[in-house]
Amino acid sequence: MSSKFSTPFMAKSPLNDAKKIAGQDTSEIKSDDKGEYVMHDTDTIRPADGKNFKKFIKGKQSGKMDSGYLSDDDYTVKDGKIVNK
Repeated sequence: MSSKFSTPFMAKSPLNDAKKIAGQDTSEIKSDDKGEYVMHDTDTIRPADGKNFKKFIKGKQSGKMDSGYLSDDDYTVKDGKIVNK
């Protein structure tokens, strides 16, 4: 029996709602034919422009560090992409 509150068509991905993630909780930055991405748990997170993460600038901008990881800042994610601040 199907419930009126739970159908496969009404199920929402947890990334459809904006949420905060910590940079230190993401994997090393990797790239594929779509551009750069990191993993957060089982979710793929891509940069806002869909291609490349912004370069980290200490005291001014969160982003990709020379180590190949995102800086240890909080990022807002919506629909699988980091939202520009």
